[in-house]
Amino acid sequence: MVLLRVLILLLSWAAGLGGQYGNPLTKYIRHYEGLSYDVDSLHQKHQRAKRAVSHEDQFLRLDFHAHGRHFNLRMKRDTSLFSDEFKVETSNKVLDYDTSHIYTGHIYGEEGSFSHGSVIDGRFEGFIQTHGGTFYVEPAERYIKDRTLPFHSVIYHEDDINYPHKYGPQGGCADHSVFERMRKYQMTGVEEVTQTPKEHAVNNGPELLRKKRTTLAEKNTCQLYIQTDHLFFKYYGTREAVIAQISSHVKAIDTIYQTTDFSGIRNISFMVKRIRINTTADEKDPTNPFRFPNIGVEKFLELNSEQNHDDYCLAYVFTDRDFDDGVLGLAWVGAPSGSSGGICEKSKLYSDGKKKSLNTGIITVQNYGSHVPPKVSHITFAHEVGHNFGSPHDSGTECTPGESKNLGQKENGNYIMYARATSGDKLNNNKFSLCSIRNISQVLEKKRNNCFVAFQPPHSGSPLAVLARHTLERYASTLPGRVPASNPALTGNSSGETAWGRAQPLPRQLLQD
Repeated sequence: MVLLRVLILLLSWAAGLGGQYGNPLTKYIRHYEGLSYDVDSLHQKHQRAKRAVSHEDQFLRLDFHAHGRHFNLRMKRDTSLFSDEFKVETSNKVLDYDTSHIYTGHIYGEEGSFSHGSVIDGRFEGFIQTHGGTFYVEPAERYIKDRTLPFHSVIYHEDDINYPHKYGPQGGCADHSVFERMRKYQMTGVEEVTQTPKEHAVNNGPELLRKKRTTLAEKNTCQLYIQTDHLFFKYYGTREAVIAQISSHVKAIDTIYQTTDFSGIRNISFMVKRIRINTTADEKDPTNPFRFPNIGVEKFLELNSEQNHDDYCLAYVFTDRDFDDGVLGLAWVGAPSGSSGGICEKSKLYSDGKKKSLNTGIITVQNYGSHVPPKVSHITFAHEVGHNFGSPHDSGTECTPGESKNLGQKENGNYIMYARATSGDKLNNNKFSLCSIRNISQVLEKKRNNCFVAFQPPHSGSPLAVLARHTLERYASTLPGRVPASNPALTGNSSGETAWGRAQPLPRQLLQD
């Protein structure tokens, strides 16, 4: 009996120290472990990789043990998420910002693995996808405060994320009445009359049509403008950390959209063109529209929309606010015609006498008084962008299999655009339904040529491009429900694993220098 009591005390003490024995991290994360690798060593490796000239020296290596397994990470700077014109704006300054702390890689020797994240002050933060599921790594002090810890980071598995809430009454984007008000407002846009030069009616037959399709196919990248308010900055603490969070969100949606076939339109991807970081100093700036502490979700979206975003495909604001009714995001729904809003929409006059840009959306990382896990926030972003791309919420038996009485269909869960929260671990949770694909395809067909740009991969003979093609060819056959690698529109251009699924394609950044 005494021995049993001693054992219980030891287990309790160990759990309190390191989270090694099932300590919950938050009410949404029921188990984590601590990481305590040498941060000085990783920082030095990062500095060397940053200055490296040779291809081999550009790789960053990180080894650690957690959750009963070894992680042998091999990562390289990820430049695929930022455009050549990328700028960071803060406090009326515009900077050419260094993004060398953003990395993408894999676990050495584990086929199909994938990692994405950042290295700041010698600590890795991001996600690691393995055959056994996805692990998330974050700074320990983000969750555990006012305690001396024997570790600097926490790592937890996606299966230990328990998010029971709805994304608000209507999937994170407010209730039906809000959507109806938005829909009616979108119908009031006044189109500006512009003179477009008439094309000469030269009939070149199939050749002209073929050239037109080729030109359209090249425009597959949606360029983003992302602002963060002072509350988002206050939570994450530094510009580097804010940019890392933006990178993680964009990478997450990029892997989903890029590997989805929208009725023949493939390789849809995302790239950040500009970031505006409002720091805590901007809280008192009278020109900062997001400075007030209590702003409702509709008003918050309106403030974003009142700015001119003509230079971008989409413009988002990230915040750390607890909106009413558990709302995590809100966005204008795109349409192929007859209504303003969504991708590529230009600023115009509306019924309230204001000029607005409705190619906008917002997301928050807080819900019901707690911060949501990155996995939940990533899915929220994919959902809201899905609205911008033209998809309403899924409905009907075909596109809501999670509501089916058939256990086989129900087990696969619902799709990204389902009106309420998905757990993220079901087969369908990170895919678009046929309903969404049909709607998005129509909008892409009509609008993408208005603002999408062509993505130019690095030279096909570069070592990284060769590695990417080889990796793609090896794993494409194991990736269910995605565009096969044999498709010439995809091979050698992009493909990659998502932050959640256990067997999904590899991302474009492997092709990026």
